[in-house]
Amino acid sequence: MLISPLARKICAAQGKNPDELHGSGPRGRIMASDVVRGAVSRTLRPESGARNGAQLATPAAHPTREVKDGYYVYDAETDMSALASISFPIAVQCEKLLEKRYSLFDYIVRAVVKACTSEKEWTPGKVDVLLFEQQGEQTTALQDVADMSIYRIARESEGNPPAPRNFRPDIVICDAQTTRAQVAEKLSGNARPSFAMVVRGNTPKVGIRAGRTPLQSPMLSYTFYASATVVSAEAANRIAAELQALLFNPVRLLLLR
Repeated sequence: MLISPLARKICAAQGKNPDELHGSGPRGRIMASDVVRGAVSRTLRPESGARNGAQLATPAAHPTREVKDGYYVYDAETDMSALASISFPIAVQCEKLLEKRYSLFDYIVRAVVKACTSEKEWTPGKVDVLLFEQQGEQTTALQDVADMSIYRIARESEGNPPAPRNFRPDIVICDAQTTRAQVAEKLSGNARPSFAMVVRGNTPKVGIRAGRTPLQSPMLSYTFYASATVVSAEAANRIAAELQALLFNPVRLLLLR
């Protein structure tokens, strides 16, 4: 049986038997994503004709409230245990390259961007993100992030680059304490983002330290907004479902495609 060191470590941490997993790597090698996929497959039904559950059906997602201010609204909660399992070796690598750990918001930015750009109905020329942290007091403007890796997002966010003049972000991400007035103050004119996400709960947002300091809670609560003037209800449902799947399976976030 071939298995990567990281996959073996995750199996040991989660009490999984590698013999029961299907490997997607070279010569059937079990990769970290296969271990996480094993957890996903218990909650998602494989698509018709999928081989060994390698392809997974996208879970259904539906708005949890009425359309508000022209946005479809999705209240959701996802288990971040998989991220806690793999974040320590990833954080060590990040410390070597950036001399700091990835923030949970780096993962969240990548997940939201990847989910939104996965929808063919939404085809912007480039994707700009405005991030609010620390109760809205700290803002970070990230430009042209569609093809950025998590490492690149972490590097570009160093120093919290301010929003340039006439900045019209496609995506706004903020913590639950950020007010609408704080967001409006940073948006140019009557700019309205195509998508927004409010991160809730007690999960620490900075310095993931799985293996050293446990997460206060593996559950991440959030509200996702999709503009009804930008995408159809069906497209918004697909994006919301993809976002939840990406947060549940963070290994996919390490891949650009």
